[in-house]
Amino acid sequence: MGASDQIPPTPRPPMLLRFTPRRLQAIDVGLALLLVLTTVHWAFLKGHNRSGQVFVLAAIAGLSIVIRRRNPMAALVLMTVSVGLATAFGENWAIDPLVAIPIYQVASVYERRRSLPAFVVSTAALSLASASAALTHRPAGAGVVVVVVAGWFVGDSVRVRRTYIAGIAEQAAQRQRSVAERAQRSVAEERLLIARELHDVLAHSLSVIAVQSGVGRHVIDNQPDEAKKALAAVEATSRSALDELRRMLGLLRRDDQQAAPLAPAHGLSALEALVEQVKAAGFDVDLDVQGVTVGTLSPAAELSIYRIVQEALTNVVNHAGGRATVRVEIRDEADALVLEVNDDGRGMPPTASGQLAGEGQETHHGIVGMRERVALFGGSFSAETRLEGGFRVLARFPFESLLPS
Repeated sequence: MGASDQIPPTPRPPMLLRFTPRRLQAIDVGLALLLVLTTVHWAFLKGHNRSGQVFVLAAIAGLSIVIRRRNPMAALVLMTVSVGLATAFGENWAIDPLVAIPIYQVASVYERRRSLPAFVVSTAALSLASASAALTHRPAGAGVVVVVVAGWFVGDSVRVRRTYIAGIAEQAAQRQRSVAERAQRSVAEERLLIARELHDVLAHSLSVIAVQSGVGRHVIDNQPDEAKKALAAVEATSRSALDELRRMLGLLRRDDQQAAPLAPAHGLSALEALVEQVKAAGFDVDLDVQGVTVGTLSPAAELSIYRIVQEALTNVVNHAGGRATVRVEIRDEADALVLEVNDDGRGMPPTASGQLAGEGQETHHGIVGMRERVALFGGSFSAETRLEGGFRVLARFPFESLLPS
């Protein structure tokens, strides 16, 4: 494997992020012990007459450091009390700067509406302690107030930065989820489109083949010429179905770098051949197209109209029975294109639930597919048994939605 193929090492996180909570707690305990021991050593070397008092204040400050991660507010209170008393007593020693630790913790953890009042109270208490020390002519220790202000601003800035980074990470995660959801929707829509096309192709072709095969089987002995015509129709329909399947499979298998097949999709010009297939199956089909010509509509609209007619004729072949008469009419009506297919056959039988066979997806996808195709163009669709017998499929498209964009 060449140098260019090597996987780059994963970058290590910053050092502070590599510490576990237990290690950080151990560091805080060590810092508190160091504070107490240093204070006791300082008081011993100075021969301080208030060594006990100094030790207690140092212990309180050390406890504040130990609990600052678990309870920042309590830690700030303890440290403020310890440093305030030390300042008021005029003790100028090592714990003064340590007040920055709990105030930083409070500002970096809590929202400003909680950390700001704590900052104000702590600053006021330490300011009073400094003023008290100044009135008694002891070292004022005013620098501790500066330490508190600096600690709060640093902690608040860190909190804002963390919030900003977390927001960016959430936005990136949301974008990834949106991309994944769009990809899933695209896959689902593509699967639905493929299923619809396969159904339209196979249902119509197999229905015609089944009818013509049955005719050929019945007349092969007595009417061999009719049987030959039926077999010829089966052959032509089979070849047409295979060509369409090859075209669809070619679209599914082609690489993105390959050009799409240039064979035109079915449209209005193919309706005559479709009608002839059904006529060959023994049905009397009349096609009447008014107010629209080939090329007037968009290719998608022509394909949808062709598929609806194809499915309607397939239902006639499957359910009308005998030699039903069918009329396919496409006409322009007041800014709408109307597609109507009527037959005088038996109609589609109802299911046990009272629905038409074909309204439920469990029995037939054809009517569902036709309704979906019409809905894509904002049209209306109905499929119902006629009172005078037979079945009607009626689709109404807004004419503007069918025009090329």
